[in-house]
Amino acid sequence: MKKKYLLILLCIPLLVTGCGKVPELQNGQQIVVELNGKQFTAEEFFDELKEDYGTTVLVNLVSNYITDQEITEELAEEAKERAQSYYDSMAAYYGSNWNQFLASNNYTAEQLLKDFEDNYRQSLVLEQYVKTDVITEEEIQDYYDNNIYGDSTVRHILITPDVDDDMDSTEEAEQKQIALEEATEIIKKLQESDNLEEDFIEIAKEQSDDIGTASEGGLLENINNDSGLAEEFWEASRDLAVGEFTTEPIETEFGYHIIYKVSQKDKPTLEEVRELILNNLTDEILGEQNASVVYWAGLREKYNMTIHDDAIKNNYEAILNLYQKDAE
Repeated sequence: MKKKYLLILLCIPLLVTGCGKVPELQNGQQIVVELNGKQFTAEEFFDELKEDYGTTVLVNLVSNYITDQEITEELAEEAKERAQSYYDSMAAYYGSNWNQFLASNNYTAEQLLKDFEDNYRQSLVLEQYVKTDVITEEEIQDYYDNNIYGDSTVRHILITPDVDDDMDSTEEAEQKQIALEEATEIIKKLQESDNLEEDFIEIAKEQSDDIGTASEGGLLENINNDSGLAEEFWEASRDLAVGEFTTEPIETEFGYHIIYKVSQKDKPTLEEVRELILNNLTDEILGEQNASVVYWAGLREKYNMTIHDDAIKNNYEAILNLYQKDAE
């Protein structure tokens, strides 16, 4: 398939500009190939190609043109850096087999790097289009109202069930129950404490199974809903008042947590987090099924793309309708 696609790309200059001294028929049509008196014209060649590959090639040409119009110097530099980083990571992954990988995919190193850069250029232009032309102010405000919180600092104690892959479900359940009972006993001790945070710190140092925070008394600073925490943990910490702790163990995939809230910052203003919101909404939108195809169609529509060839137009619309239906 790669070889066929490259063949099409190589044919484009011939169809558009000709190539050296190309023979012509009396009606002006160029002859592409001739054998035993049979002549195949450029028009015949084009008609055959467009049925199978015309839409793909056309869309690629249009998308490259739009990308060249829309991309900024900053985005172009970012695309270049991303492409180089991805290329380097692939080369490191394949190691001594890198040249074999390139050859088996009909690539030179320079061609592959350029393809990566072109792909990143198009991705960044599409992201910019979604931010400026798709996301509304109402969506930004709604996200701000329901998903933005001031950073908080908490401490936590994690009790992890002592399970391994060799245990059956009954043995795992027993270990989970033991961990739950240990977490419950810790809560009872904390409820009787006269120096809650000090005692919480000491218990975290002695009993917490979170090796990353135990030595610091379970400290987690400046967390929010974008911190990558388990959802159950985040929601429990969010709902605590400063100086309070969870009076029931909070279960996550890691085990059972007891959480104490140390401090809570004010919610940032909308303007302070506008770019963060735009990035998050863009990730959500482009993460949907077939989103790239659907929103690139919107960007082409913004440029008033009109396809005059009926065969290519019908094929383009059929493909787009299929993707849009799948995305619903």
